Amino acid sequence: MLSIVNTLFKTYLGRYRRELQAHYERPLELQEEVLRQILRTNRYTAFGQEHDFERLITEPERFATTVPVRNYEQHRPYIDRILAGEERVLTHDPPAWIATTSGTTGAVKFLPIPQSAVGAIHLKGSWLSLAALYEKNEELEVFSHKNLLIGGAYQGIHEASGLPKADISAAIILSIPRIMRPLYIPDVQLATAPNYEEKIEKIAHQVAFEPGITILGGVPTWNLPLYRRILEIHGGDTMLDVWPDAAVFKHGGVNFAPYRAQFERLFPKPGFIFQEIYNATEGFFAVQDRDDLRTMLLLLTTGIYYEFIPWDDYQQGSQEAVSLQGVRVDEIYVMLITTAAGLYRYPMGDLIRFTEVDPYRLVIVGRTQEFINAFGEDLLRSEAEGALLEACTSTGASVREFTVAPQYIEVDRKGRHHWLIEFEREPSDLERFNRALDEALQRHNGNYRTKRSNDFAINRHALTVLPDGFFRQWLADRGKLGGQHKVPRLVNHRGVVEDILSRLPAQE
Repeated sequence: MLSIVNTLFKTYLGRYRRELQAHYERPLELQEEVLRQILRTNRYTAFGQEHDFERLITEPERFATTVPVRNYEQHRPYIDRILAGEERVLTHDPPAWIATTSGTTGAVKFLPIPQSAVGAIHLKGSWLSLAALYEKNEELEVFSHKNLLIGGAYQGIHEASGLPKADISAAIILSIPRIMRPLYIPDVQLATAPNYEEKIEKIAHQVAFEPGITILGGVPTWNLPLYRRILEIHGGDTMLDVWPDAAVFKHGGVNFAPYRAQFERLFPKPGFIFQEIYNATEGFFAVQDRDDLRTMLLLLTTGIYYEFIPWDDYQQGSQEAVSLQGVRVDEIYVMLITTAAGLYRYPMGDLIRFTEVDPYRLVIVGRTQEFINAFGEDLLRSEAEGALLEACTSTGASVREFTVAPQYIEVDRKGRHHWLIEFEREPSDLERFNRALDEALQRHNGNYRTKRSNDFAINRHALTVLPDGFFRQWLADRGKLGGQHKVPRLVNHRGVVEDILSRLPAQE
């Protein structure tokens, strides 16, 4: 039966492999068609009529001057009308889900999403990511065994609208056709259960003796505790003792580099694929299409039209964006998205950098709310993570979670950065680790090096080592355990750090 399913699957996947090829051959044409389709479909909505979509269909070059950049709060008046029951406000198709997202540092957001957009954006992105896997390994058989599902939470009914409310990953899982559900484990109800710790325990017991799993995926920081628990139950040394046919781990949400060594120890298999994907509640944006590159191909046919504002300009309040055709390699951008789900010129919170433009491949370097610029250093998340990885590599340490904030200049004290780290494996010599981290930070960020020169403006960082399991409990206490919730890496204020320090047991 599964061999027949795999044959049919490979045949069906051929269309997405051809579509992936078009990304290399005619990317700008693909993007123009996506914009026209969004305008055409939604021209008779309240938003479309206010912004003259009918005219923009034939004059798409006027899109950026006709439709202003709008963040979530500026979309809120339209979203509130949808939640109150008004039809055809942002999209022609009615909403089927209220997707919830809290971001890393912000409050909960509600995004109404039509079922058609779940398919056009998220499910299609998943298909294209699978097509990319087959480009890497023609012999891969996705359904030779079951695939492991770990979703966010289904949260019941949104009271005002009467629509189901869920993390986007839960909405996607609950949208899997019934005929396909036997090919996944666990069942969709358990995969989308709201209590994350209870869910992980039940899944661990259910899958520990499953004869085979082919594809696994999720946020690395949330998958590691599951795998540890499975090994405790099963008794194996690596995950290949549990599932010898495991072939792929699809990951996203956090930088994989600091965790890669741990995953390679868990899946010590030649040819095992670690595939990075860039997806969020707002869309499915990119996928790693080549193993020899630690970058991702921007997906141009998943119901999303892209524009980009240089980060330096964005910090000065500029809303002048360039289309895909105008981007430059190595420039850092804030990405604007216009989507089939009804977001228009919406700034994503991520900072991206193109590594090449033929085809368009990128890396995520940080977030608009995750940087430190207390002393003119303008430290980005990618720089902090890169320096931390170097320090760990040189000292044999391994980090589970961390956050960084400034410690401000006072009358009797220079400023510095304050790192709070929960180690997976502590360095044997913390002084050596601190020295290595300081030197690596200076290599990764020239402004930091200048400010640190001879302790001219700032001193070497402070380090607080947090107890094992601290960040997990901290997230749980804040109602943000599991799903898409993450520890903020860089925070340009003391609020998060002070909250963490206040929860530490008093030192004797």
